[in-house]
Formats: sequence, C-alpha cells, structure tokens
Amino acid sequence: MDNKGGPGTADKACSAWSRLRGRALSRHRRVGKAAVAIATAAIVGTTGLGSAGAASTPTVNLTWWTMWSGATLQLLNQMVTQFNKTHPGIHVTETNIPSDATTSTAKLLSAIAAGDPPDIFTEWWPEIGSFAANGDLVAMGPYLTGQYAGFTKWEYPVAVQGGTYKGNLYAVPMSLNSWALYYNKGMLKKYGIKSPPKTLAQLDADQAKMWVTSNGRLQQMGFYPDVNGNGFQFYTSFFNATNCFNKAGKYDFEHCPGAQREMNWIASYAKYPYSQVMALQTAVGQVAGGQTDIWTRGLAGFVLSGPWEGAQNVPTSNPGMLGNFGVEAFPGTVPVPSTLGQGNFNIIPKGSAHPQQAFEFIAWLAGYHNEAFVGSIDPKGGWVPAGPSVTKAPAYQAWLKANPWLSGFLPQMTSPYTQAPALTPTQSQLFAAENTATNNVLQKIWTPQRALQYIDQQGNA
Repeated sequence: MDNKGGPGTADKACSAWSRLRGRALSRHRRVGKAAVAIATAAIVGTTGLGSAGAASTPTVNLTWWTMWSGATLQLLNQMVTQFNKTHPGIHVTETNIPSDATTSTAKLLSAIAAGDPPDIFTEWWPEIGSFAANGDLVAMGPYLTGQYAGFTKWEYPVAVQGGTYKGNLYAVPMSLNSWALYYNKGMLKKYGIKSPPKTLAQLDADQAKMWVTSNGRLQQMGFYPDVNGNGFQFYTSFFNATNCFNKAGKYDFEHCPGAQREMNWIASYAKYPYSQVMALQTAVGQVAGGQTDIWTRGLAGFVLSGPWEGAQNVPTSNPGMLGNFGVEAFPGTVPVPSTLGQGNFNIIPKGSAHPQQAFEFIAWLAGYHNEAFVGSIDPKGGWVPAGPSVTKAPAYQAWLKANPWLSGFLPQMTSPYTQAPALTPTQSQLFAAENTATNNVLQKIWTPQRALQYIDQQGNA
C-alpha cells in the first residue's frame, strides 16, 4: 500500500533532499569500485568450461532496496525467490532500508553520489519527478523493445501516466492504489440509513448522524477527510482537481474550479473537533502504513481506503468486521467511478550496474508475462496490479469471487476521470503543502482560498 509521512515530516524532508541532491549532481557519476569488483568476481567465478566443454554464463547480481516490513516484506521475499528460481542468469538480493522519507531518500542519493546505487529502488514518496529532472534515474525507453515493445500498452494508462516525466518512462508500479469509500453496515443499520451514499450530499448527511462524544471525548465518528493522513491530494480525482496548471505550466489550484470545490468541502468538516479526531486516531494506534485505524476498529461509519483495508487490515486488526462492511465508489462532483492513480513504483537509479536486467525484473514484478504468479501474490497484499491482464489470472479471479466488495476497485483503473499526479520536480513540496493546507483548514487556521494559495506557492517554489 501506499505509505505517507505526515506534513511535518515531509516539510523537513524537502530541505534535506535538496542538499543531498545538490551534492549528488556535482559529482562525477561512475560505477563504484565495489560494484566493479563484484561483477569481475562473478565473471571470474562462473566463466569457464563446463563438463560438456561449453562456456557457462556469468550470473548478474541485482540489488533491490525496499522500505517494507512485516507481512508485505514476506510477500516480497516470495517474489524474489520465484524470480531467482525462474531466471538462472540473474540473482536478486532484496534489502530493507528505513521507511521514513528523509532517511530513505538520503540513503539513495548518497549511494548515487558514491557511484554505487542499488539496481532497483521502490519509491513510495513523491520524488520520481525530482529524481528524473535531476538526472538521478535511468530512462526505460531503450528497454521497451523486442518482447517489451508492447509493455506500456499492457499497463493501465494511469500506471504509465504516473511513471512518465517529459515523455520518458522512468518508473513502473508493481502494484497500484485504487481508492473507494468503505462503510460499516452495522452502523448504517443502527442509524436508519438504508443504503450507502451515492452523492456527496448524502455522505455528508449520513456521516453526521454517527458522531458520539462522552465526557468531552470523542468515542465514535462518521467520516473525516483527514483520517489516516488522507488529505487534499487523495480526493482530487473526485473533484477534477488532480492536475491544476495554468497556461504557463505552473500549479494554479487557487483558480481551479475543482480545487475550490474540494477545499470548500474539506472546510465543511472544520465544525468537528480536529484535536479529538487526532486523539482518537492515536488511541487506536494508527500509524502511516499500519493495519489498525479508526474505521477498522469499528469506530467510524466511513473511510476512504484501498483494497488492502478489507484484505489485510480487517482480518489482522478486527476479524469481527468481516462480512460487516461494504465498498462504494467515492461520490465526488465528477461522475463515478474515479480514483487517484498512485502506486508502489520501481525505478532504476543512475549508475545501476545492470539497468537492462533491472528493467527485466521490474517488468516481471509488475506481472508482464508473469500474470499467473503475480495474480496469486497481489490478493495477499490487497493490491491492484499494474496491468489488467493480471486480474484475469485464476487466483486473482478466485479472490474477486470470494470477496464481492472488491468489485468496485478495478473499473476505476480505466475510468476517464482517474488521473495520476503529473510528475514535476517539486511534487514532494506540493504534496507536503497539500497536507499542511488540509490540516490548517480543518483547524480553522486558514480559509480555503489561503490554503490553495499556499499549495501553489510551495508547488511552484
């Protein structure tokens, strides 16, 4: 699933990334001595005459840095094991690195500057546009030939959009996010709500019935735009506000009608106690990327989330919710369905010793010519794959059949209203600003207009 740092974390990270990147760009990039030594050792150790008198092929060793832990890391280990088993000429070693934005990005940029980066890096944070603009990534275009000539047509369009910068493909998702509205069936029944909301007005009215405060403390809530850190950016597709630019190519959310509608809607929830919502969230132990949240614990009527909510979080944190929830397309101001196109993108850092083999591994992880295996892995992670053909795999189809609530997530991936945020050099600053703006509007510190102005200022900085 997509993991996010809070506004404070992201704001602090921006300056650190900028300083490290400046140093990285000022140095001559080269393949590090260690990488050369490893490659040389591999050739020396494996090249020679076999028992049949033929020269054996050297093994290419790939390094893959990821930021996952727990159950998801176990799935990655299964994927690496399968790849190594089926690709005898390539061996992948996965390394888990710290998952906070500052540390992970700093570690990657330091490795690039030293000329010894990993061959593949899984990027959670909105840094791909910045990496691409500063020459820190390998463009994948040269590898889209032969058996990979149709690769971008195999992907969902939003997957290609989310990995493209200035017409060049720099990133490929191993899984995509698809966001929808979860609802608690028991709470709907308790408050006399006969069916889940189909419009934004119905959602606002239904959720308003569910707020419960006792002795000055929030005990239960209906819906809140910023639960789990899902601020402004995560609702943009529902208001046609994902990519708001002026004719000069600058961010212009202040004058974007969709962004205005969205921020005004967020502001309508400022009547609820922000501090108490955050306190309740802390009390249930919710953390970025965690498997426990207010809705999973049965303390909220609605939440915006992805397939992992029902596939991983509920069974792990509150099995009692199984069979007691449903999913609807989020009812924004554009026709349903739509979703924000995001995912877990794999990139090839500049200086990778084996970029062609790295791309082969990345395409395999996405499910290209590997639909059956990835179709068996994605349900375990609660993932939407990078391309629709994976969803036709028997294991994936069995997962969909066993969990009817999943049916709404896939149509969103091909909806004309679904968009991925355009990659720009300042996307991380933009996302941090959107989170800060959301928090300040919900706390009545800023007006919606001031919040949009701030987003533009930071995004165009």
